[in-house]
This record gives sequence, structure tokens and C-alpha cells, in this order.
Amino acid sequence: MATTSNPPPATTATERTSLLENTQRDDDESTLGETPDTSDPPRAPTSFGVLAVLLIGGAFISNSDGSLVLATYGNISSHFNDFESGRWLLTSAMLASCAAQPIYGKLSNIYGRKVILLLNYVLFGLGSAISGSGQSMGQIIFGRVVGGTGAAGMVSMVSILISDLVPMKEVATYRSYVNVISTTGRSIGGPLGGYIAQNFGWRWSFYFQCPIALLAFVLVAWQLKLPKTNTHVKQSHWEKFSRIDFLGSLFLSLSIVLILLSLDLFAKAKYLSDAVPIASISIGLASLITFCLIEKYQASEPIFPLKLLVQRDVVSCYAILALQSGAQLTLMSTIPLYFQITLRATPGKAGLYLISAVLGNTFGGILTGIYIKRSAKYLLPTILSGVFGCITYTLLIIRWNGHTSFPESLYVFGGGLALGTSYSALFIAVAACVSEEEFAIAGSGLYMFSSIGTVAGISISGALFKWGAGKGVNFHLKGVKNGLQIANRALEDIEYINTLSEKIHRLVVSGYLSGFKAAFAFSLASAAISLIIAVTEVKEGDAASTTSLIEA
Repeated sequence: MATTSNPPPATTATERTSLLENTQRDDDESTLGETPDTSDPPRAPTSFGVLAVLLIGGAFISNSDGSLVLATYGNISSHFNDFESGRWLLTSAMLASCAAQPIYGKLSNIYGRKVILLLNYVLFGLGSAISGSGQSMGQIIFGRVVGGTGAAGMVSMVSILISDLVPMKEVATYRSYVNVISTTGRSIGGPLGGYIAQNFGWRWSFYFQCPIALLAFVLVAWQLKLPKTNTHVKQSHWEKFSRIDFLGSLFLSLSIVLILLSLDLFAKAKYLSDAVPIASISIGLASLITFCLIEKYQASEPIFPLKLLVQRDVVSCYAILALQSGAQLTLMSTIPLYFQITLRATPGKAGLYLISAVLGNTFGGILTGIYIKRSAKYLLPTILSGVFGCITYTLLIIRWNGHTSFPESLYVFGGGLALGTSYSALFIAVAACVSEEEFAIAGSGLYMFSSIGTVAGISISGALFKWGAGKGVNFHLKGVKNGLQIANRALEDIEYINTLSEKIHRLVVSGYLSGFKAAFAFSLASAAISLIIAVTEVKEGDAASTTSLIEA
């Protein structure tokens, strides 16, 4: 990943002001054509609570939402006697998030970071309220789309704000905090959602997020002060509005949704020749081509500049994070199922096996932040993230054979370590590859590709798991009395597996192992490709641009 021929300008202390080393501020945010006022003397420190609000109000809530729905979608779909539509409660929000992610960077350049973050809180709270009060699956899914659109910006805006306010040498450390809070949210969301649904009803799992979003809105509106600027060009609301590339946004979002949706449809189709997924991917690719033509020939201010997508160093960062996200989310979605089937563990106990992966994610983010702060280099952690992943998934394929001991269950620590390391390192890598003006858009793109990797990874690994488990269970139950009926039920109902005799249970577990190993093989392949990209594209020369940024 060689540095760009024109490295970004050195970032001054007043351009990236620490949250704890405040300068004079007001609520006005710079727009295109405005330059920062560097003459303001230091004032009293900004409250550390601002950072806490950004982390809890953005990273924690938006990440806990997905796992919360995972714990409650069965209750919701059963309430409406529509179990088939249950999966859309999660998929719809993820697709909306992927579609909206790249747009927020440009919008924040036009309207300001704070305005867009506040808009995200409104959308997320509104979506939660719609889902909680929905009287049909369609209404609830619509609420999930609205909420997912807001959640997309809640995390990315927090990270971009941190990069605006914090000296570059501190960004990796603060990014690790975001990573820790995000992982904690994903971990707590499931148990919390299950508890709320069990004691208060599933609607309250959505309702309780509304006052949190409202509180975050009020605190950010009140407390978040951004650097004061000298306005050289004042623009009216209409002038700002006219700068938005609506046509490019439409075709970019449409292409992302349809291409990712086609992966999910192919994964569930009986035949690869099914017309619906083929039509979906065809229209998606046509939309992507149209988007590229609009950005190149028509848009005066592209919503996502194409030069970022042809810049090798930026694309390498995007690809690595997408692959690592797909690999680890495959792991995280597989672990509870593995222990429920192999050890007859309850859902609550099976979820505890995720803790070591969460700890790995946390340690990876924090240690990477410390390393980059001291060395001004991100090459080593970027490569190590691929190494950690390859080792982890190889161990799982070889050693997880249906009778996993507690020490062997800790292998998943490495999977969390891989993603935590890559997240913190690649955020700095992107910052070092682009100009300050491009960073908000490039940073949003990083999150977009992480979300794309997650959705694609779950779809592809889910199809591989289903195929492997189906083949394996049917093979091992061949010749067993009523083997076909047992296999069909065992592949549809986990609780039924726990009622089987010890002998039949062992055969079913042996069959399911084929599915688990297929999913782990996908994670291994993803980690290996990310490692190859890191080794071949990331160069030591990149550290020079990072050093120039943090020494300023």
C-alpha cells in the first residue's frame, strides 16, 4: 500500500485539537471554502463526558441493536405468525446501513459533523419507535430500515469527529476505545434483548432505545463544541442542499443493496439459475456502472469520489477490513450454535463462549493504539491481524471436533484479536493515505466496506454451513431407522437435537461438523487473502506519512 504521490498536509495542533486540550470553540462548523481560525488561545478543557456521550450514544447503541434483534426476532416473528420474514428484521437494517454509510461523509462536509450526528440520533430513535409500535412485520421491518439508516452514521461520525478533535498520535488509542465499546455493545445486546423480551415484552426491546437516543441527542447538541472558524464563504441552506449528489447517492445505495441482497438470495435459492437473485445482481451491477458514470461525468461534487476507489492504498485498506469483518462475524455467529449442538448448551451458556473473542477484540484495539502512538507505524499490526486470523481459523478447523474443552474454546480469542487490530490500524492507514478534506468520505467508506464484508460474509458462510451440514447429517444418518425424517428435523430445530439419544446425537453432531468446518474454512480463506493484501500492498514507506502527521 504505497503512499500517495501527494501526501496529505501535516495536521496542526489546532486542526486536530484534543478533547482534553481544548481551544476556543463555538457551534459553527466549517464548510467547503472555510479555513480554521488558528489564533484562538486555549481555554478550559472540554469535559471528558463529551467523549463518553459520543461512545455510548453512538458506538454502543448502534452495535447493541443488531445483537438485540438476534435475540428477539423469534419472538417477534412468532407474534405475527410469520417466521419466514423474521430474518429480514436483521437483514433490512444491515442493508440500510451499508447503503447509507458512504453518504454521511460527504453530507458532514457540507452541513457539518454535529448536524449529521444529530440527524443520525433522530433517525435511529424514530426507527426504534416505529418498530416497537409496529402492527405488522412490514411496519417493523420499515422501522428497522429507518433505524439502520441512522445507525450507519452514529459510529462513523463518532470516529470522524475523534479524528477532527484529537491529535493524530492519539487517534489510534481513541479508535481502540470505539472498538471496545462497539464490541461490548454487540456482546451485551443479545442477553439484554432476551431479558427485556422475557420480562416486559419484545416491543420494549425497541422502546428502551428511544430515550437513550434522545438523551444522546440532547447532550451532543448541548456539550459538543467544534473548532471556531473564520467563514470566508457563507452558503444558504439552498446552496448547501444543491451541492448534494442525489442521483449518485441513489444509484450507489441501490447497487449496494441489490448486490448484497443477491448474495443472500443465492444462498437461499434451490438452484443457481433462479431468476430472482440473477435479476437482483444484474440490476445491482447496472446501477453500479451508472453510479460510476454519474460521478465521472455529471456530478460536480461526487458523493463518493471515484479516485478513492482507484487509489491502491485506500482500496487495500477497504479490502482488508471487509475480509476481516466477514471472517470474524462468521465466527461470532457460529460459536453459540456450535456449543448448543455439540455440548447441548443452553443459549445463555453458549453465548458465554463469545467472551474470549470479545476480549481479543478489546486487547487488539488497545494494544494497536498504543503501538501506533509510540511508533507512528501501522504496517506490523496490519500484517499481524491476518496472521492472528489464519492461526485461529486453522486451529478451529483442526481441533474443534465436537468435544471441545474449555481451553480449546479460547482459540476464538485470536479471531477477536485479528479484527480489533485491523480496525485500529486501518483507520490510521486511511487517514495517512488521503487529504484532510477527503478523510470524512474515505473514513465513511471504511465503515461501508466493513458492513459490506459483514453482510457478504454471513450470507456466503451461511450458505456453506447449510450445504455442509445438510450433506453431513444426511450422510451420517444414512441407514438409521427414520434417518431422513430425523435429519430433516435436526437441520431445522436445534432444540430437537437435544432430545435425541446419545448415539443419534453423536451422528448428528458429526454431520453438523461438516457445516462448521466449511464456515471456518471461509473465515480462514478471508483472513489469508487479507494477509496477502497486507504483505504485498502495505509498504514501510507508509509510516513516513503517518509520522509527518503526528509530529506536526
